Amino acid sequence: MITIDSDPKLNPIYIGASILNVLNESDFIEIEIEDLHSSIKRAFDTSYEVFAFALDWLYIIGAIDLNEDGLITYAVK
Repeated sequence: MITIDSDPKLNPIYIGASILNVLNESDFIEIEIEDLHSSIKRAFDTSYEVFAFALDWLYIIGAIDLNEDGLITYAVK
């Protein structure tokens, strides 16, 4: 949830946008969750919980998918 007193860089929507940027800049169409989390953790030092909320939000809006191998795919590519 976004609140007025929270750090805007540590909310799921901002992290979700950053995840989409990572996926968009990647040469691959799929990525492992751990690799994606490492990229986001380096950039924002966020918890896995906030990262997971961001993934949930992206999945709900149809921006990402999870394939049969458990890899995240960017739905737009």
